[in-house]
Amino acid sequence: MSTRRQLRVAELLQRELAQMVTFELRDPRLALVTITRARVSPDLRYANIYFTTLGDQTETAEAVEALTSATSFMRRELGKRTDLRYVPDLSFHLDEGLVESRRINELLDALVIDDDDDAALAEDDDQDSTVDEE
Repeated sequence: MSTRRQLRVAELLQRELAQMVTFELRDPRLALVTITRARVSPDLRYANIYFTTLGDQTETAEAVEALTSATSFMRRELGKRTDLRYVPDLSFHLDEGLVESRRINELLDALVIDDDDDAALAEDDDQDSTVDEE
């Protein structure tokens, strides 16, 4: 369970890192990267930063590489911008939650289409039986 302090620090990290990735890091591999959330350890020394990217697996791997190479710069900038006693060690991870939610939405859309097809077939059967009775 996260404490209020952990949540505040995580929100601060997410906001500042998103700002850095969007406006300050000039690496073209980070053009389609979005910082989605941050999780901070109870002692505030370690942070897991989750991101998404619009691209295939090779572009995602390049984004991880770019973020990893820029970690020292981002930690230094966080130290300058924040009043944190310790700037946490940053670890970047692909946010699988958005990919998984997209997959679930596609499955649900397929189910809705199947239900619509079944309803159309049932209506056709009802119309056929009405024609037979006349």
